[in-house]
Amino acid sequence: MLTHVFSDLEGLRIAGEMEKRGEAFYLRAAKLTHCEATRALLESLAEDERAHFAEFVRLYQRRRAMENASDDPYDDETNAYLSAIAADVVFPGGLMAIRHEGFDNPEAVLSYAIQSEKDSVLFYLELAQKARDACARDVFLEIAHQEQQHMRRLQRKRALTE
Repeated sequence: MLTHVFSDLEGLRIAGEMEKRGEAFYLRAAKLTHCEATRALLESLAEDERAHFAEFVRLYQRRRAMENASDDPYDDETNAYLSAIAADVVFPGGLMAIRHEGFDNPEAVLSYAIQSEKDSVLFYLELAQKARDACARDVFLEIAHQEQQHMRRLQRKRALTE
């Protein structure tokens, strides 16, 4: 999956970008649905992503403090690059990828969300495998674990809609 080796700090930055992208995706989809139940589901998924983002920002800041980085270590070009990497990992194709299944179909929304969580888990496990130190490896494994828990919650929700 990874074609580029990231620093541990870059990996954490990408993790945050992935969560921001997920939140924005679900909020945009919520505006397009005509089904109130699906809208509530999408808004709930956006809230989950917002909570994950806050946690990942905390982990990122802790890691930066360990490295004694006082300012944002990335310039605008690097930030844009890391955002692009995040876009390739989760929600590839954006809203168009789910459009053919329909924004009004809760099961399709959940299936798409579950696949995105699976992709995230694989990405974080790969980052953990390639981490340069044990602390960073532990952080990526914790993120992967959190995403696995989220994926299981989504799978339970989908089972209830079937």
